[in-house]
Amino acid sequence: MNSRRWIGLYAIFVLVAMTWVSWRACVEPTITSLPQFKDIVARQEGIHVFLGYITVCAEPWGLATMFDAYFGFLAFWLYIAWRECSALKIAAWLVALLFLGNFAIAGYALVCLWQTPATADLTQTFFTRRSA
Repeated sequence: MNSRRWIGLYAIFVLVAMTWVSWRACVEPTITSLPQFKDIVARQEGIHVFLGYITVCAEPWGLATMFDAYFGFLAFWLYIAWRECSALKIAAWLVALLFLGNFAIAGYALVCLWQTPATADLTQTFFTRRSA
């Protein structure tokens, strides 16, 4: 299967998943209307990163936002996979994107800018595939 077909299938998948998660967010109650929310707020230890992630994903619009963000990160990763030639770099950038999100995107942009001459235009900087 060629790259165009994979990108098209990914785009269709994103549209279907985003339609479903947005519809679900519209029809389900918010977390603040659920009895369990009082238990989360009442905890003395506070909300750490993982509990915060669970809390956000329990909220219908929070889950829709997570879908939206991660589909965007994966779309950007497809660009990185097209541009880079090293499987190790491609895998490392995937991990960075999944854990750091837009921090990794900004970092990748800075790496691209740093690795090209100051006289290079944006096409040469961002739309030139790396050679092996």
